[in-house]
Amino acid sequence: MMSLKNVNLLHLLDNAQIGVVIHTWNTQVVYANPAALSLLNVTLEHIKKSSGLDEQWEFIDRQNRRLHKDEFPVNKVIRLNAAINEEIVGIVCRQTGQVRWAKVSAYPETYSDTELGFVVVYFTEVTEQLTHFSFEDIVKNAQDMIIVTEAQNVTGPLSPKIIYVNDAICRVSGYTQDELIGETPRIFQGALTDSTATLRIREALLAKESVTETLLNYSKNGTPYWVEMNIFPLKNQLGEVTHFASVERDVSTTKFHSEQLNSRNEELKLIKQNLETLVTEQTRELRNANVKLEKLAYFDALTDIPNRRAFNDALDKAIHFAHRHEFGLLVGIADIDHFKQLNDTYGHGFGDDVLVIFANLLKTFFRQEDGIGRLGGEEFGFCMVVPKEHDVNCVVERLREKVEALPLRYAELKEKQFTVSVGAYCAKMLQNMTARELLDMADNALYTAKRGGRNRVEVITQVPSNTKAC
Repeated sequence: MMSLKNVNLLHLLDNAQIGVVIHTWNTQVVYANPAALSLLNVTLEHIKKSSGLDEQWEFIDRQNRRLHKDEFPVNKVIRLNAAINEEIVGIVCRQTGQVRWAKVSAYPETYSDTELGFVVVYFTEVTEQLTHFSFEDIVKNAQDMIIVTEAQNVTGPLSPKIIYVNDAICRVSGYTQDELIGETPRIFQGALTDSTATLRIREALLAKESVTETLLNYSKNGTPYWVEMNIFPLKNQLGEVTHFASVERDVSTTKFHSEQLNSRNEELKLIKQNLETLVTEQTRELRNANVKLEKLAYFDALTDIPNRRAFNDALDKAIHFAHRHEFGLLVGIADIDHFKQLNDTYGHGFGDDVLVIFANLLKTFFRQEDGIGRLGGEEFGFCMVVPKEHDVNCVVERLREKVEALPLRYAELKEKQFTVSVGAYCAKMLQNMTARELLDMADNALYTAKRGGRNRVEVITQVPSNTKAC
């Protein structure tokens, strides 16, 4: 029979971090080291009076199901005469109900066919590993937008550099995480972003202080949105500011309602003061409001897609992005064939329906990061960044085919001829090209498509020397 009088072995077990309990073959406890006693919350005297068949022990599995005594580790080893390895078991404290989790391994120690041996059970506590949660998951899945930048070179042209963004900022802005990492937060700013607010932000960053501002930002496709941002410094263990974090919330709707409420309160105040003053002030405020609305009116009222101004902004951003990352750029103009004839034959209401249906198709056909817009009348523009080797002809042709199939999907178009002509220009080298030049090239291609009989596409591809067509 195995001896337990080996002093060196007992000294090793007494100082081990892993809990060890040794049972006889009838499950009686003959040894337990201090780590096991602490984990099981018992004394040495108490555990030596116990066995694996006692009802005093309460173990549970990962589903919080109480284990039957036959499922206790020592009993399983004896019943199966085989080892168990790293099973997860919860040990319930009868006094407090607290659960401590452990990985349990056990094996039989026998010496001959006739002599019964021992069962050795090892406990390794894993409570912290099982109950720990990740703060990164909280930040990643937060509804507020979160950006972390470096704190160095705040005034540099490409600084401060973004090192982390969560999913929310990608959903709102339309940029991917890969596109934002390494960029500067100024990528979200545009022509109407308040320069005095950005100056206050810069001064706070230079002073390594917190700052709160409400700012007009722009998504990747040029759509404006308001954010309320709280920027604050992050320090290392030495107290040095190494990064800045910005927690931002989309407050476009709130700001709109707030402006309406403030305007209404001002109106009531003026009414109380003087009716004549009210009329004068109301006229001035209305004029100012119209100027602001004109600046922020980025969507076409009929089709609910970006208007010409918004499309031009999106095209400027696409040119910059494609040139910087060495991509090609496809710019196109789609014109609804015989639109005047449709209006004259079926009425202007039907013509409006046609415009809305085609706009909805553009929204579903192009990606979020692509630019679309109503240029005016029955003309619609689109632009998309593409790999230089991408076959853009099939993209434009597929758009034409989608339009040609619309009468099969919409009852109001049944038995009516609804087609478009599309002209597009695919540029590979954008260094010296402007948005106006790209649109002019697309317009020339559209003219060729119209002259060729309509319901067709014409793609002009820029092919610089020693390069392949995109």
